[in-house]
Amino acid sequence: MQKNTSFWTSNFGFMMACIGAAVGLGNIWKFPYMTGTQGGGAFVFIYLVTIFAIAIPVAAAEIIIGRKGNSDASTSFKIIAQENNRTPAWGAIGGIGVLASFILITFYAVIAGWVSSYVWRALSGQISGLDASSADAMFTHLLASPGEMIFHQVIFLAVIGLVLVRNLSAGLERANLILMPSLIVMLLGIALYGALAGDMAAAARYLFTPDFSKITPEVIQSAVGHGFFSVGVGSAILITYGGYLDKSIHIGKAAIIIGLADTAIALLAGLGIFSIVFGQSLDPTAGTGLMFTTLPLAFAQLTGGAVLALIFFALVYVAALTSGLALAEVIIRWAEGRFGWRRARASGAMLTAAFLIGLLTVFSSNIWQDVQIAGRSLFDTKDYIVTAYLMPLGGLGAIMFASWLIPVAALKQAFGSEGVVFHGWLYTARVLAPAGVLWVFINGL
Repeated sequence: MQKNTSFWTSNFGFMMACIGAAVGLGNIWKFPYMTGTQGGGAFVFIYLVTIFAIAIPVAAAEIIIGRKGNSDASTSFKIIAQENNRTPAWGAIGGIGVLASFILITFYAVIAGWVSSYVWRALSGQISGLDASSADAMFTHLLASPGEMIFHQVIFLAVIGLVLVRNLSAGLERANLILMPSLIVMLLGIALYGALAGDMAAAARYLFTPDFSKITPEVIQSAVGHGFFSVGVGSAILITYGGYLDKSIHIGKAAIIIGLADTAIALLAGLGIFSIVFGQSLDPTAGTGLMFTTLPLAFAQLTGGAVLALIFFALVYVAALTSGLALAEVIIRWAEGRFGWRRARASGAMLTAAFLIGLLTVFSSNIWQDVQIAGRSLFDTKDYIVTAYLMPLGGLGAIMFASWLIPVAALKQAFGSEGVVFHGWLYTARVLAPAGVLWVFINGL
């Protein structure tokens, strides 16, 4: 079993990478559009409960597994299981997370390609002067153009490959130390602009005034699934990153900081985006097109909107890169451990496979748009499988494994604390979080 020989050079680098993994398209693209289509404040309420009651405890469990296993996600489970006289078949839980990351990167790269195509549109002045029909037509034309989408998909995967083919400190860690501060500065700028030029009060009411009558089993399942997607738990990211951690760190505090940072950025993005949308009296329930039709229309109507559009889509692309790097690292590290490949070969093979399977997402909006599985497009099917099944199952398996199979003394040592935070986490990890995930999973069957 191949253990890691590369490690983060600092705890700060580790934290920036983990926050970067959590902060991505889920915060800036998916959170606003799902809030708009799933009941506004009702969805946000369930999402916040999920983050604190389930996602953060799972995050701590995954970091513990990675740190103790010191390998790829699947092998880390096997190593810990065998150390505690358990079957190595527990490695299948890590395999679920790796599979989730692989499916995610196959459509994540395509959506990131949509973003980079809009960066180009903003640069070339195509967003200026848009009206409702031309904004819709612009996005519709993109979805109907597989060649353009494939071009941007390849560019995104190539950038990720160029970063990850390098060693940990020179590649992944350095990239996050540059990208994360840039992302935060741009996001603060968008939120400030929304507060000055938009309707921040309306956005705050929409996000933080829940109508509990809108909470349905579907809304709960969507919010819980997105909570997992947003923080990055259940997809083996934090297990993989924890495997590169050889320094002393309070894992409980680290998990809380990751969850809080991710949530704060999602809410800040939501406030900025909905301030602009409500300020221009536009529809917040536009679904997946909120970022690609409603917002460009809003930018076209604002003073300085062309520059704002460029900054916004550049911000979203940076966020996509930080999470895309994390998803790709999971599958590349797994391939290194599973097949004994050198990093360059593992990177090339895994990203090529992600590109090929990603074509299902590209073609689901054009030449295969009539192909459906249980009433869902190929793109929606992949998204549903990951967020409704694989990530909750991966997260449930990780937290049950860590809290019940690893001895409490070893957990205390790995956690970095024996106080209230640890005991609160242990109770939540053993009882509350698994019960919540199981309830959601069963209701989704």
